Amino acid sequence: MAAAGTLSATERLRRAQRVGVTFGRVYLGIKAHQFLERRLHPPDMRERWRRFNRSSAESIYRTAVDLRGLILKGCQFMGARSDVLPREYVEVLSRLQDRVPPKPYAVVQRVVERELGRPLDALFRRFSPQPIASASLAQVHEAELPDGRRVAVKVQYPEIPGLVSSDLSNLRFLFRAVGVIERDFDLMPLLDEISSYVPRELDFVNEGRNAETAARIFAGRDDLRVPSIHWELTTPRVLVMEFMPGIKITDVEALRAAGVDTDRVAQSLVESYCLQILRHGFFHADPHPGNLLVQPEGPRLVFLDFGLAKDLPPRFREGVVAFAAALLRDDADGVARSLVDLGFETRNGSLAALAASARFFLDFAKRYRDRPYADPRMFERLGEEIPELVRANPIVRVPSHVVLIGRVLGLLSGLSRTLDSRVDLLRTLLPYALGAD
Repeated sequence: MAAAGTLSATERLRRAQRVGVTFGRVYLGIKAHQFLERRLHPPDMRERWRRFNRSSAESIYRTAVDLRGLILKGCQFMGARSDVLPREYVEVLSRLQDRVPPKPYAVVQRVVERELGRPLDALFRRFSPQPIASASLAQVHEAELPDGRRVAVKVQYPEIPGLVSSDLSNLRFLFRAVGVIERDFDLMPLLDEISSYVPRELDFVNEGRNAETAARIFAGRDDLRVPSIHWELTTPRVLVMEFMPGIKITDVEALRAAGVDTDRVAQSLVESYCLQILRHGFFHADPHPGNLLVQPEGPRLVFLDFGLAKDLPPRFREGVVAFAAALLRDDADGVARSLVDLGFETRNGSLAALAASARFFLDFAKRYRDRPYADPRMFERLGEEIPELVRANPIVRVPSHVVLIGRVLGLLSGLSRTLDSRVDLLRTLLPYALGAD
């Protein structure tokens, strides 16, 4: 019998086979379609690729839901990488939200008692057996401390540590094999990012520290809240935090019924990311609707789940300011230099290789320069067009922090549209970009 947190040989083999068959079929399909495209030139080749990409993505989706764990988390991450994958993969894999069938209460109880070294009823006055949220790596239960304070208890699934090394090995072997033969389908940089981010998400102590960093950033703001951490009850696999009730940010009907000004909520959300990205160089990189609540008093915006957070490189703000200034001057060379400063890379290091990217950003800025409000469609188009630019010009590599910021912008765009936002983007951004208090 396998020990807690480890996988049996049978389970490792089953997972390897399922991953190998799924991705092997996708790879062989890619080669078959490439042969058709290069040798036979069928007139409907674009539609053939679209159908193949869609069916392949659905197959990967089913595998992720079945295997869960790291495979599911990795596919969620892939669903945000429109700079690497064709649009059909992104559309399908982005459906992998943090909602999966929860583990039985007995499993959760065993993890908590093993991690904290005491019986559950000695730790909590009340512990709800039904989770309030379940995700790819953990689930969350509401509870009460002995003194009556309400808390949220995040419990990592016991098999997750055992899945990580096994699944990473399987994916690394497959992606490396594909990359050797097919350079345009190189997924190794993406896997390297998954290998970097997922272990951090498995460490709930690290998540607690991220939450406290965000709380310090938001200090002095009455409209932004982060739950406090109960460190005496927190371990790498159990995180106990202040319970903060609220309305899901996308439940506009409930927000309006509670008298909430949704435009103020959108303004707070944009300002929170200006604070994080432009002033402090650290940001919550997963602001999907499940991680954002609104408390009607204020209103106040509550941020949850800091498993995925990112420190930005030094002088990032200066690079953003230089980039914006070059756009305003219609200076293509200045835009190209700013892209390099922001971390964009080319294989030969030549600025000329970024000329197409510079022209793209200049043309985009001209189209939207006279629009003061944060029109969600603007960000949606930017999110669609940048990946096409990158894939059409493979010598350009986008740094991971820029990709994550792009993902955040895409999520904020959707939230802004839901909230029917009228945030004056330029007026909001400038003070933070220029360093004004």
